[in-house]
Amino acid sequence: MKICIVLSTRPEIIKLASLITILKKKKINFFLINTNQHYIKIMSKVFFKFFNVPKPKYNIKASGSRYDSFFSKSIGSIEKILYKEKPNYLIVQGDTNTALAGSFAASIFNRKQFVDKEKINIVHIEAGLRSFDEKMPEEINRKIIDQLSNYLFVPTKFDFNNLKNERLTVNKKIFIVGNTVSDMIKKYKASTAKNSILNKFKLIKKKYFLITLHRPETVDNPIKLNKLILDLEKIGKKFDFNFLFPVHPRTEKIIKKLKIKKLRFIKIAKPLEFINFLTIMKNSKIIFTDSGGIQEEASLLGVPCITIRESTERQLSLVNRNNILTGYNYKKIFKAVTYLNKKKITPSKIFGDGMVADRIFNILKKY
Repeated sequence: MKICIVLSTRPEIIKLASLITILKKKKINFFLINTNQHYIKIMSKVFFKFFNVPKPKYNIKASGSRYDSFFSKSIGSIEKILYKEKPNYLIVQGDTNTALAGSFAASIFNRKQFVDKEKINIVHIEAGLRSFDEKMPEEINRKIIDQLSNYLFVPTKFDFNNLKNERLTVNKKIFIVGNTVSDMIKKYKASTAKNSILNKFKLIKKKYFLITLHRPETVDNPIKLNKLILDLEKIGKKFDFNFLFPVHPRTEKIIKKLKIKKLRFIKIAKPLEFINFLTIMKNSKIIFTDSGGIQEEASLLGVPCITIRESTERQLSLVNRNNILTGYNYKKIFKAVTYLNKKKITPSKIFGDGMVADRIFNILKKY
């Protein structure tokens, strides 16, 4: 068995780290391709180091700053590597441009093979998620990746039903396994007890809110982002709670152009390393986010979450009532804070039990 893993971004590294650890331990023949979609050190390289992920065998200089050039460079480069390496499996994670490029390159490779045993099995981890909002680039990515993949590892039965409704269960191997992020939270949650990051920001447990914003529909419109930040500042004043806002590089560029007057209740910070961010999440009163993955992590940690988006692909967190979808409406956000501020949330295993990578490995080994 020879495995190729295509990755680059922070969430891909975090969510694939537990599987990579098993591959190393079992001495499986595998190699990594890094597209450099996240070319900023704090968003990529530090996570390779922290999780002890091997140095990628191949680094493609396909900067993610331009959509068209990223795909043309990365797909062509990955295809050439596949001809050279001829792996049995190609694994991608989630809904990133990197995941789409990897699965698309493998699909092109397979079209040129006339013998089935020479084709590459395309494996999609975190398959089946749907926001049902095709204005989101990630929604298009994940649907195409699911179409191209042979093995679909879905987090929940909810996600399996999405594939079933799209008639994607024919001629594919589909397994409900949970989400690998649960493995990482289970492994590192105890480490947060000794972490001193709260002291650095002068935060008290459960006495602050956390903000993360990075999606194009949230941050690319300066007027919209400006209003949202001022609305959150108002929320901080109403509830007398400070916000910590570790700013994604994409968001930071736009905030600098806004020239917002000094914020009293929102403290802006640089992106945080994994344990620091996990500690901040775990001890926050409410998380305000537009991230899909953080909705899962909040559920696993038992922290209330407000999703500032019009749609979500993690609908189970809404059903479980530890997450409220508000859009960008101040009144809805205020109402959600009022409700969640009084509600106690307990950690949930709906998104995984911390043994997900083991299941994935055993399935791949079996087939």
